[in-house]
Amino acid sequence: MTDRGLRYPARSLNPDRLAPAIRLALAGAFVVAAAFAALVLYEGGSVLGLPTRAVAVLAVAAAAIALVIYRPVVLPLAAYVAVVPFDNLLQTGDGTITKFLGVAAAVTILLVMLDRRRTITPPVAVAAWGLFLVWSLASLMWAIDPIFGVGLFAQTAELFILYAMFSMLRIRSAEIVWIMLAALVGGVACSLYGIDMYVAGHVQTTDALSARLDLQFGTGSYINADHFSAALVFPLGIALVAFLRLNGIKRMGAGAAFIILLAGILVSATRGSLIAVGVMGVYLAFVERRRIQLIAIGAIGLMASAFMPNIWLRFLDPEQGGLGGRSGIWAIGLSAFRHYWLTGAGTGNFRLAYGEAYLKTPQTGEFFHPWMEFSHNLLVNTGVELGVVGLVLVLACWWIQFRVGKHIARASSLGAARSAVEAGTLGLFVVAMALDVMWYKYVWIAFMIGVLVRNAALADPADAAEPGTAPAALVA
Repeated sequence: MTDRGLRYPARSLNPDRLAPAIRLALAGAFVVAAAFAALVLYEGGSVLGLPTRAVAVLAVAAAAIALVIYRPVVLPLAAYVAVVPFDNLLQTGDGTITKFLGVAAAVTILLVMLDRRRTITPPVAVAAWGLFLVWSLASLMWAIDPIFGVGLFAQTAELFILYAMFSMLRIRSAEIVWIMLAALVGGVACSLYGIDMYVAGHVQTTDALSARLDLQFGTGSYINADHFSAALVFPLGIALVAFLRLNGIKRMGAGAAFIILLAGILVSATRGSLIAVGVMGVYLAFVERRRIQLIAIGAIGLMASAFMPNIWLRFLDPEQGGLGGRSGIWAIGLSAFRHYWLTGAGTGNFRLAYGEAYLKTPQTGEFFHPWMEFSHNLLVNTGVELGVVGLVLVLACWWIQFRVGKHIARASSLGAARSAVEAGTLGLFVVAMALDVMWYKYVWIAFMIGVLVRNAALADPADAAEPGTAPAALVA
């Protein structure tokens, strides 16, 4: 079967082949976005402690590079992907710097789509997530209080729109490498920052054996330790697959990146992210067939964790029983689900439904929860807010997203990218079992990279086929 995404001729996608007017417009759009970001940072400063003038110079320099080397397509996308782990730290009066870069990426894609050679039919995953968003929007009609859901829906819808735009961009294999490298570099930089803050004493307790990273600042900027580590899961999957697949100095670099990312998760003392890393390793042991290497990596990781035992103490600490109190939340959430099981209480209304069920559910153990709580679980949250219908939809969406690159051969040039995307997506799903993640950018960035890998396979079928075989027609 021929994929409709290949209805346009797969000519060279070198940026120099783009129409001069489109190329100039792309460069101009990125200059405007970078200059605006620099101005905001100059006026408002940065919680990262960098001199504002230096940040402005770096932003303008990045725009100049885009103009000089004529890479206006990859650069805005890579810049957006790289800064997402720092999202909550890059606050401005009108949003985050990440949001401005996201706008630059969206403008880039819109301008590129004027050239028919760079467009492609989106995968089924886009339709699936779109249907999920439609059901979420419809649920506001019967929500307990629609006001609670409007803002959250709008935030998720913005990320979906950018995701859908990414899914229509035809991209080459060489370009996806740069974007995945940007995700890895951004994750490593974020992890190094967290490690530095941890060493500097930004912890939630003064007890050295149970200290945990605390990234909260007087400016109001804050990264929850759980979300800090969750943002490192997908880049860690990239690093792990790169270490398994590459050789020489590239393998050494990938190994160093893996250790840094793992250290960031350890200082955050987030158990869900560490479990996700283990699940990713087990999955890769089956699909990559490099089990001895993965066992060795796991052993090294365990030995390294001995220098930061705080996360293991959280596993063993009796005061952290009941999954850190989450089991009590889920019990109350289950009670709420029994009442709203079919169509749900409405998107964004979990806490209200939780409050209704609070007095009907006896609390046991050492944890007594406040009147309103977040669900800390994708399935509990979706079941209560969107009912069985939404629960089926979200599970189908995650499965389709996980399998978005299923037609890429493991032994092909893009096989490593497929394995990294699948491992990272699986890891994020594991994280979602103990954390609310659906409206966070780092999850949608993983989804965006997944569809871009699929698009690269459509643009370069030879890079997605088994070595020595003729490229087969791919199905979306």
